[in-house]
Amino acid sequence: GRPLHPDGADTRAARRLVTSWLAGDARADGLDLDPARTAALLATVGVAVLPSFPVQDADEAVEVATRIGWPVALKTTVPALRHRADLGGVRLDVEDEPELRADVAQVLALAAAHHDRSDGPPLEVQAMAPHGSACVVRSSEDPLFGPIISFGLSGDASDLLGDVAYGVPPLTDVDVAELVRSARAAPRLFGYRGLPPLDVAALEDVIARVAVLADDLPELRSLELNPVVVSERGAVVLGARATLAHADRADATRRLQRA
Repeated sequence: GRPLHPDGADTRAARRLVTSWLAGDARADGLDLDPARTAALLATVGVAVLPSFPVQDADEAVEVATRIGWPVALKTTVPALRHRADLGGVRLDVEDEPELRADVAQVLALAAAHHDRSDGPPLEVQAMAPHGSACVVRSSEDPLFGPIISFGLSGDASDLLGDVAYGVPPLTDVDVAELVRSARAAPRLFGYRGLPPLDVAALEDVIARVAVLADDLPELRSLELNPVVVSERGAVVLGARATLAHADRADATRRLQRA
């Protein structure tokens, strides 16, 4: 395979951002980036996050939906219900104001039954992405191995059955292709049971960009893209979280020699 050099990926710009954000931050437990900073960091390597807009109530939700265009997705920020359409925490393809207002009331009532409410607005409104399969792409900084990239399809396959594939950057294009295909649920991406095949090349491009970012930034303690929706044309990142920390790698000499 060939080493990864995604077009437009600028890890030097990413390093400048990380250095400025960590300057004067001595917390040992890391710096959790807010959504704006997370999106800015990912943008340096060409990964776009579909914006979501926090709202407090139905009036704010309707205002956002009118501004960004219908249909929209409505989501709760309660951790136990986040990304859980099966539990009612996510409402998709909301077409108009009456439907949105009804969904807001239902989701707020559902969230009120959980005691682990998150700080800030209880809801988010987001433009609808094309339909497809939801995936999760993560990176974490291991003290021994350095960055570790993981991939899995969202849902029970990864959450309950541990169907997750791993790779250790630096990766090649062949490594990324094998990473995607190593998940047992991967056939869902390739036309499973008559479904149309999805844009796996776009998914591999997202993973490649995350791998390059994680390889060049030991300060990136953890990164999660969840979900990454892969459709027939393209892959869209709907949510992202990142944590930074001051770090040194045990294999820094080897990586310097490779560079």
